[in-house]
Amino acid sequence: MNRIAGVMKMHSKDKWSWFLIPWLIILSSFIVNFIISFFAEEPIYTGGLASIYIYMFIMGLITLIQTFPFALGLSVRRTDYYLGTSAMIVLICAMYAVVLFLLGRIEIWTEAWGTGLHFFSLPYLNAGPVINQLWVPFVILLFMYYSGIVISSLYKRSGRNGMFIVSGIILLGGTIVGFLANYLDWYPAIFEWMGNQSAVNYALWMLPFIAVFALASYLLLRKATV
Repeated sequence: MNRIAGVMKMHSKDKWSWFLIPWLIILSSFIVNFIISFFAEEPIYTGGLASIYIYMFIMGLITLIQTFPFALGLSVRRTDYYLGTSAMIVLICAMYAVVLFLLGRIEIWTEAWGTGLHFFSLPYLNAGPVINQLWVPFVILLFMYYSGIVISSLYKRSGRNGMFIVSGIILLGGTIVGFLANYLDWYPAIFEWMGNQSAVNYALWMLPFIAVFALASYLLLRKATV
């Protein structure tokens, strides 16, 4: 437990990456959209919030590069490193979700910042009770991070050749599925099903993917070279 806490402490020392840069990105996007909203005649529903999810994906890609060799150099076990990193990201995603929820509440209380700007409180993502509004961004953030870290773990384990092989398999599988969907006329039913799903439903669908990505990352890191 102490080693896991040590890994979390190691990550937390990088305050810029975990605590400052993502919110500076959000702030800069918000300011740009806020200025634009002054000149818009209609309410603005912006996608600027996506930047924090993209940032979390990038963090998943670079975390191993920045900290994995350093941690092993300190004689940290791979299992402890992975558990500590996972615990850190769960806490970070929970914190981000709470902050996004509070900013969404402020946006509602100020009547869209007084300019008709809908940046943090969006009709689809923020629908439903409070628990849903916290749950959805939390799961999306986790999904984006583990999507990044499984890619980084694969590269650490198998290098470029492994990346090319897996990418080729995914591309081939996607091509086959796309051909079958077109040939069997599945697309209307697929789009209808997708249109009927709520943000909470999509978040639930992400959970098994998160579990698979997390397990795959762990197994790859156990044999990865520094």
